[in-house]
Amino acid sequence: MTRLLATLLLTASLGLPLAAQADEAADKLTQAKALVQKTVIKNLETGFNVALEKTVAPMKDEKADAIRKEIRAEFEKQREIMVDGLAKEYASKFSLDELKHINNIYDDKTYQKFQALNADPSSTVTTISQNAVTKLINMLTVAAAGENQGAPAGMPMPAK
Repeated sequence: MTRLLATLLLTASLGLPLAAQADEAADKLTQAKALVQKTVIKNLETGFNVALEKTVAPMKDEKADAIRKEIRAEFEKQREIMVDGLAKEYASKFSLDELKHINNIYDDKTYQKFQALNADPSSTVTTISQNAVTKLINMLTVAAAGENQGAPAGMPMPAK
């Protein structure tokens, strides 16, 4: 009987760390999924919805509805793949405390206000950023076109 009791106690004590590790792994995955949803997926959904509506705007209602339904279904499949994949990657790279800390940052009201301003297509912040990026892309396009046409490397860029 003593031997059985000792075996049970040993088994239980060895199993506790494994259970704790499993719980922490599950908690890390939960935190990582929440983080992915707040960041990548939120931004992806916003951009996707705008792009989808621009795409279907010129279509007849019936066709637009069919396209929306088909593309949204695929979006949901891809969304789940991204959430699962990214969450697993984040959970493997960050501790539970780190994931909680990052989630708390994204939950901060001041940070949310900052992000909303940056995401607002009508904000001055967005306009400034878009103008700068557009100019840089135009410069790269002109440079690439000049390279393809054999123009000298120091070719001046057109003024805007």
